[in-house]
Amino acid sequence: MVQSQRQLKILIVDDSPAVVDILAQLCEFLGHEVLCAKDGAEGLILLHAEPDIDMVFTDYIMPKMDGAEMTKRIKARYQHLPVVLVTGSVVVADSELESAGFDAVVHKPFDLKLIAESIARFYPQTGMDIDN
Repeated sequence: MVQSQRQLKILIVDDSPAVVDILAQLCEFLGHEVLCAKDGAEGLILLHAEPDIDMVFTDYIMPKMDGAEMTKRIKARYQHLPVVLVTGSVVVADSELESAGFDAVVHKPFDLKLIAESIARFYPQTGMDIDN
């Protein structure tokens, strides 16, 4: 059973519907509200329309605008907004992660505990308590 003390608004940006679906289900199970976008351009539009978003999970390689470019644009306007790169195959150098502004990396395949830990890293007050 999962208990959450604070609901966050999380933006998921990925061009794979399956990844979006799984990640959204995990975040919702943890008690959070989820918004989804299929590429970086759409992600920015949603972020500007919903400025109370607490966290972003994004893929790296996407059409129209990749995760690195989107993250640079996010950090230019919302520098304290945590952006987590979600990747399964892309190897990204630490210098590239830093220059793009990613705050953390989660490697696919991911599970509930990994996502909860990623969220709690930036929002310890969410009070995530995951029992087996």
